[in-house]
Amino acid sequence: MEAVAVGVCQTRVMRRVNDILPWLDLIERQQGPCLWVFPELFMGGFDYLQRDRCLEMNLEVRQIMSEFASRTENVLAGSFWEEKDGRIYNAFELFTPDGEKCSPYQKLHLFKPGKENMHFEPGRHAPQCFEWKGIKIGFGICHDLRYPELFLYQHEFEPDLFILTSQWPMARVEHWQALLKARAIENQCYVLGCNGTGASELGDLAGHSCLITSWGKTVFSLSKEVGLKKSGLQAEVILTDRRGFDSRRSDFFLVDFGGIN
Repeated sequence: MEAVAVGVCQTRVMRRVNDILPWLDLIERQQGPCLWVFPELFMGGFDYLQRDRCLEMNLEVRQIMSEFASRTENVLAGSFWEEKDGRIYNAFELFTPDGEKCSPYQKLHLFKPGKENMHFEPGRHAPQCFEWKGIKIGFGICHDLRYPELFLYQHEFEPDLFILTSQWPMARVEHWQALLKARAIENQCYVLGCNGTGASELGDLAGHSCLITSWGKTVFSLSKEVGLKKSGLQAEVILTDRRGFDSRRSDFFLVDFGGIN
């Protein structure tokens, strides 16, 4: 693993495409390349009544983020409204300095209490590995955090880091914090959780974006404030934990992806 930094942009739900520009200015002022993650559906949120507008804004903001990544050394990521073959997905995407767009995952576990399943389709495949500067990265989106099988399944590509992008409510902030630590400890890798903050269609968002080590220690954490934060990853942290004992696979149970019926 090369020396590399990862960070979060803890934002409110953005209602205009230009709302992204001050954040890109802040990122450009930071020193050194970094993989920056934005919250789940940060552009438009879960505004089902503005479906067409959300799709249009998400197309525009993806182009802006792609162009920004191409002229800087940063990687930008987040989840977006995506339309494919007449179906709408909650899709995680990354934009890299070489101009490529990577789409490793479409959300599988849709949040039924928020009626997400009535407006989005579940993804068609398990998360795919994204590798940057020697780091292997796996993914989850918000409600996925409650399903450890999704993360255990991704061990087929030996991830060093899981990225979670979310709109997690303040009412369940304790669940957010506990489950992020659980995923880090049981998978023996870093977990970067980027959550939204402020008002949303699903209620008051919790913030508390953070980076957790494979030992369950918090490297950094925001509270409810809007802001960004980053930190470097240390390969030795993961290697030390796994040398002590490797509990990522059970000799008695198999984890498989059943697909979509």
